[in-house]
Amino acid sequence: MYFAHRYQSHNESLKSFISQFNKVSKRMGKRIVMQFNEIENYIDDGKIINTETGQEICFDWEKRHSYYYKCGFPFPSFGQFERKIKKPEILLSIQCSKDEKCFVVAWHEDFKKENKEYIRSATSNGYESNAKRFTKKFKEFQYSEMEKFYKILEKAFETQKFNSSVFSIVT
Repeated sequence: MYFAHRYQSHNESLKSFISQFNKVSKRMGKRIVMQFNEIENYIDDGKIINTETGQEICFDWEKRHSYYYKCGFPFPSFGQFERKIKKPEILLSIQCSKDEKCFVVAWHEDFKKENKEYIRSATSNGYESNAKRFTKKFKEFQYSEMEKFYKILEKAFETQKFNSSVFSIVT
């Protein structure tokens, strides 16, 4: 993590998100559940599991501390570092707003279709200029809309399409 002092906040926000997702899952039949990686593996932050098939979607989580303060994602595209996109285990990126009321999701398959860009990004010791990719194919949800996100994941597992085509179920 490039901001070690945010590690606890990162994990707490992720655990809260997973708890809220799994409450919705329980109401919807628990076909899909989320799991937090208790042991840091430096690959992904958690897994989304299809309990009927055992298939997993690994995801990257980020709690935003700048720019995305509240609902209404402030950018026309969602950015992710190439170092995360190139990890074959990770299929999905999720970022929550600083107030933890909304979140955006984007599939790595969509990121991979975009060109790499090199822009400065803040770290705890300064800046890095590693490659990033940006996609306009993302979806924002309020935490109160978790059921919609659940339905998107159901569609992804059913169709085996892990890209923005599954967003159409909730447009």
